[in-house]
Amino acid sequence: MRKNLKIRSTNFDLVLGDVNKNKEIIKDLVKNAYDDGVSILSLPELSLTGASLYDGYKDMALLCEDAILELKEFSKGYNILFSVGFPLQHNRKIYNAIALIMDGYLVDLFTKKNLSIIEKNVFSNDMPDGEVIQFLDDWCEVNPSSTSISQLNIGVSIGEDEMMGIPRSLTYKSDIANCPQIILNPTAEVKMALNEEEILNRVRFLSKDVTYVYTSQGRGESSTDFVYNGLNIIAEDGRIEKVICNDQIDYVNRYRLYTDQELLHFDKFEENIGQKEKFPYLPIYEKRDTYVKDVLDIGASALLTRMQKIGVKNVFLGVSGGLDSTMVLLFLVHAYKKAGLDLSGINCYTMPAFGTSDRTKSNAYLLCKALGLKLREINITDAVKIHLRDIGHDGVSADTAYENAQARERTQILFDLANMHKGIVIGTGDLSEAMQGFATFNGDQMSNYSLNASLTKTEIRYIVGAIAETTENPKLRRVLEDILDTPISPELISQDKKEISQKTEDIIGPYELIDFFIYEHLTYHLLAKEILEDAISAFSDKYDKEIIKRWLISYFKRFTASQFKRSTSVDGPNITGRSFSPRTGFKIPSDMRSEGYLENLNEKEK
Repeated sequence: MRKNLKIRSTNFDLVLGDVNKNKEIIKDLVKNAYDDGVSILSLPELSLTGASLYDGYKDMALLCEDAILELKEFSKGYNILFSVGFPLQHNRKIYNAIALIMDGYLVDLFTKKNLSIIEKNVFSNDMPDGEVIQFLDDWCEVNPSSTSISQLNIGVSIGEDEMMGIPRSLTYKSDIANCPQIILNPTAEVKMALNEEEILNRVRFLSKDVTYVYTSQGRGESSTDFVYNGLNIIAEDGRIEKVICNDQIDYVNRYRLYTDQELLHFDKFEENIGQKEKFPYLPIYEKRDTYVKDVLDIGASALLTRMQKIGVKNVFLGVSGGLDSTMVLLFLVHAYKKAGLDLSGINCYTMPAFGTSDRTKSNAYLLCKALGLKLREINITDAVKIHLRDIGHDGVSADTAYENAQARERTQILFDLANMHKGIVIGTGDLSEAMQGFATFNGDQMSNYSLNASLTKTEIRYIVGAIAETTENPKLRRVLEDILDTPISPELISQDKKEISQKTEDIIGPYELIDFFIYEHLTYHLLAKEILEDAISAFSDKYDKEIIKRWLISYFKRFTASQFKRSTSVDGPNITGRSFSPRTGFKIPSDMRSEGYLENLNEKEK
């Protein structure tokens, strides 16, 4: 026996934390779907609240119970099964839950099992499968193997639960009657550069012998640390049937009432013990343009979300003529054009002082002109001299106070301008600088929003280089090429204006090494001795082993010593999957010493 069934996967422009508003939106979605002949409506994870509330769920649980009750009553007369994500309170614990509702009934409840470290601060995952609890003055089974409606079995997998262990869609060979033919996957997955293909491959795998409905949060979520991908995907029998972002998709098929299943067997793969790549975090050439587009789109979406939510159209940026501020300018222009905003809202300032070279200052002007932006100049030399005099500094000794006074003066100016003109300051610091603490605390370390926060210096160089190569604007190409050819420098020490004498890589090490260390450290959490072995494998043709070891030791010493700066990092999107956000990224105590990291490195040398 077969039956036709129409499935819809949709996300919506939710109002973060506004349960009542989201409840009304869901009612409209249910009504519209029913009118369109839809039988199953899949909504995202935590669709009543949003997925980026952090501790806010503790305040929302009771409101959500009332909303679920109202949605249940509303659904009477609507012969459509729909999923609603909400925080479930039970026995003084909060669970990330999905309610299946249909025609006046709360059909089943499901809770999320696979929680991230951040989610574990709020949610519990110890609800036993098949537990019967009292909810809304009724008794409900939680986490049944599947929900049976009209002899059709429907499974629910929240987030990445289906990837933990062997997927349920593949484990019912001996229990055909309970095998789901349809699996709903309400999720809130973040967007990273080049990860859409990975998601599609995962959904293909999980859709073996079933219809798999992937519905992710997107619009309306906070951009504090992430951009949510907003994908809706429907796949069947290992094929992607439909994909769309931040909208809805429908799929109609004929379902068998029961389907035989086969278990997959995984082969063991041998580790590739060949030479390590120097830049494993960069895409292959064929994916370069997609990668650059993904990076720019994620950064633009994150910024526009923040601006829209706080109601500003002006951004303020210090333009040095170096790589980092160039990358931010490219982000900003892309975002403003994407949103149809006037580029006059991008307020660019160059603030030369003791160490500013003619080359970088000239490039700042040329870059802004090539992008159609106006650059204003505020020379801070006199202001810094007065400040140094006031605190008793001789104004000559190039110590930490001398350097940091310049960075903090620039930051103060940008924040005051933003206050005057109802805007926000966009930070330029990157992941490499954050890892090494190579930023002035409460100077360039501080901003209102940081777009480069998850990009290493090498990644920024790659992106700027790709844009220089592909742009049809010859003026932009020329200035980008010169910026790429300019030595990286903080330019804080008095120097010959014609030459750049203060070079960052002389102080903290070559960025290609640092960024390799960052990748191995944050991606695989390898021991220092293992990172050293891999770095030697990758860079032995360019650096002596002792040079690599020297910079690795420096890396871990600077990393631990500068955690206090990262502990106060500002909001910014995680674009690459590597982050030091004090909320969702990699963090250590601010008073941790480097010996714990370096002991095993010394052991290897004994």
